Amino acid sequence: MSTPLKRVIKNYLNIEQRHIDLIAAAFPEGFGDDDLQLLTLPNGQYLRALEVRTEDTVYLFRIDTEMMEMLEEATDDEFTMDVDSELPEEDED
Repeated sequence: MSTPLKRVIKNYLNIEQRHIDLIAAAFPEGFGDDDLQLLTLPNGQYLRALEVRTEDTVYLFRIDTEMMEMLEEATDDEFTMDVDSELPEEDED
């Protein structure tokens, strides 16, 4: 029986260079909307996340404006992000 993978959520406040390296290795030419998962939070807001798996961990990197700016500064010119800046409207109940 295999050991369950750890699940870790990261955002621009707690990302380290090793995480940027993981993203760049998993998506060497960059990523776009098709690579992102759209998650609904309990409060009805949406979150876009990029999933990267290692041998023992599943990382979800929250992709927002701040994270994209950090990735642009930390990666080379060949790494691109083609991400729509609009999220779906929040549910209003």
